[in-house]
Amino acid sequence: MYTSVKSTKLTLYVTYGFCVLLAGMMIGVVPALNWIFGTRQFTNVCVIAFYTCTPAAWTALISIIKLLKNVLTDRIFSVESVKILRLLSWCCAFVSVVSFIAMFFFRLLFVFWLGAGLMMLILRVLKNVLARAVEIKEENELTV
Repeated sequence: MYTSVKSTKLTLYVTYGFCVLLAGMMIGVVPALNWIFGTRQFTNVCVIAFYTCTPAAWTALISIIKLLKNVLTDRIFSVESVKILRLLSWCCAFVSVVSFIAMFFFRLLFVFWLGAGLMMLILRVLKNVLARAVEIKEENELTV
């Protein structure tokens, strides 16, 4: 039977899987890109962009894990959740900027620039909605 708790736990496990995948990609990105592109010029640009974005990716994954744990412990409408969404949006903004710069050397990175920019926008909207919900919750808690 589908429940929100099961869905949240599944999402948490998938996030852990992405952590393992990212760790594996950090080890094997160069051979994989050499196999895909076969040319050093594009491989070098992609490797530099990948390793530049890796800290933002780790930060985002850890933030997602924290946010999901907040959901599991019913601390959804909290200032901490708003801060996590803000941090996630800044991670996407960083990847968008790096992809934008790298896009001038390898045009296919346009897709990452566009995707990260759109994700940043979506997260900012969600952060603003959640921030307003936290404000309303705090006002209601003060009302007798």
